[in-house]
Amino acid sequence: MLFLRTMFYRKIYLPLLACAMAACSKSDKEKPADTDPADLNSISVTITGEVNQKIEARGQDVQVALLNFTKTSLEGFSVGGLVPDGNGSFKIESATGLMTLALQAGNEQTGTATGSVTMKNGNNQVGYSAQMYFLYYETDINSSNSKTYLTLTGVKDTANLLKLTGQFRYNAAYGPDNQSDACVMDGINHSGRMPMYNPDICGAKKVKVAGNFTIYLDKVMQH
Repeated sequence: MLFLRTMFYRKIYLPLLACAMAACSKSDKEKPADTDPADLNSISVTITGEVNQKIEARGQDVQVALLNFTKTSLEGFSVGGLVPDGNGSFKIESATGLMTLALQAGNEQTGTATGSVTMKNGNNQVGYSAQMYFLYYETDINSSNSKTYLTLTGVKDTANLLKLTGQFRYNAAYGPDNQSDACVMDGINHSGRMPMYNPDICGAKKVKVAGNFTIYLDKVMQH
């Protein structure tokens, strides 16, 4: 079951997140008519732990997913950033994972265990995810350490756009695609333990992710 969930996340969720990036398309009347609101977006992400990286992204390098935009909430919302590699791909990217947000400033809101960090080096790619964090590091049965937490610090109407500022945090981990026999047997011998697997025996690694963002959403999508 865990394998199926992981494969679903990699093969279904990530393409869905990429396809949802067409969230903002109309222009701010205070800007030239051909200005894409996405060009106004910015994000700063700090990754610490096994990997220590900084992402400073603007414009189209800020990834915004949005499946539904109402007067009071955002559904299927995710925000992240990437560092392009100059060849149409990226060196590193992060994303909070899809979540539902109330359009209220000042309250920390909780998402699901879908935050991620992906790094590329040539043909090699390493992914850190909140799902893997749950398997190897989570000590709370309610998954409180594996979820994304996001606080909107500002919700402001700006002409035809809704300006959102906020900050987020989440944990993510890397786990090998093929667990060793020692890793599997340790999990079996400690059935019911939190976390399920011993990260040292299994070769897992973890990171902490924290960031802040400013994005603009076109209110023509709002209903």
